[in-house]
Amino acid sequence: MKKIAVHAPRVSYYKGGAERYILNLLIELSNKNKDISLITYNSPKKTEWFIKFSREFKGKIHLLNSREMNKNFNKFANASKPGLWDEESRMFGKETNKFYQKNKFDVIICHYAVDCLFLPKEQEIYLHLHGLPDKRRKIENRSIKIPKKIIAVSKYVGEGWKKLHNIKKKIYVIPNGISLDGNKTQKKTEDIVFFGRLIKIKGVEILLKSIKILNDGNVFPKVKIIGEGPEKDKLVRLSKILKLKNISFLGKIKDRELFNIIPSSEISVFPSYKREGIMTTLLEASKYQSVIIASNSCSNNEFIKNNFNGLLFEEKNHEDLALKIKKVLFNEKIRKKLIKNSLETLKEFTWQKQARKIENIYY
Repeated sequence: MKKIAVHAPRVSYYKGGAERYILNLLIELSNKNKDISLITYNSPKKTEWFIKFSREFKGKIHLLNSREMNKNFNKFANASKPGLWDEESRMFGKETNKFYQKNKFDVIICHYAVDCLFLPKEQEIYLHLHGLPDKRRKIENRSIKIPKKIIAVSKYVGEGWKKLHNIKKKIYVIPNGISLDGNKTQKKTEDIVFFGRLIKIKGVEILLKSIKILNDGNVFPKVKIIGEGPEKDKLVRLSKILKLKNISFLGKIKDRELFNIIPSSEISVFPSYKREGIMTTLLEASKYQSVIIASNSCSNNEFIKNNFNGLLFEEKNHEDLALKIKKVLFNEKIRKKLIKNSLETLKEFTWQKQARKIENIYY
């Protein structure tokens, strides 16, 4: 069996969909192959995800120190633009030079294209693609030529990269996964929840405008917005301008609290309108039996089949979203049908199944 290293600088300190994917996949892969290593930055602060992962992972974790990255830690921890991630890739690549000279691997796995540029030239590299860039960038055009094998988390992501960079080689498509452990039902005490990073493409502004329409029609659902990000202050101001009722911004919360709120919410809304693969948050909503309403954009329709296991609304259309929310909120029969079918669909997205497909490509 090949000796594999996963090169992932930010998984120790950053909480995003790609980071959750990397950690969960590694745990599953290490159940079969203990000769798998994670190479990451020894950050001053570690996420609760990484701490939990460290207890469950059966492979080896190599935490590499970097004075240069320590100096820039706060900047990287709050990064939301690719330029900063590129800078981090360069810094961490520099730190790993000596490590990879001493420690030889059959394959190094990357989860950010630019990371490939700063690895040993003779090294065999595979790359996972988690999202679709807004535009063609020269640095990504150079880096995407390096990996021998490429895996995308959705058709939308894979086909988007192919078109953007005129890629001729095969891109495998293996969707995101989830563990079905801990699935639970709870009494519904909330109406709507959004959870994710508060950046523009997540479309939370669209959700707020849809709630305004509902409020104007004397419908006042209880709404919770969970997450942090550069758009948060703007969204809080908008909610006040619109004079929305029953809306709470909870900021960043612990997983334990999040996984109590999702199953207690009738509806989970995902208004993203570009770049996204099949989101972990989407799968979590399904697992915890909250009805999914998502935009008919990005990769959402690769999991959601409209009116079967969730509802799709027209991209960026807050009026259509308001109609879909109202349709679900007042119809228990529809909610039960969508949740039942969503749980059946989810069985095809377990980490156990996805890891076996990925192993066939790795090995």
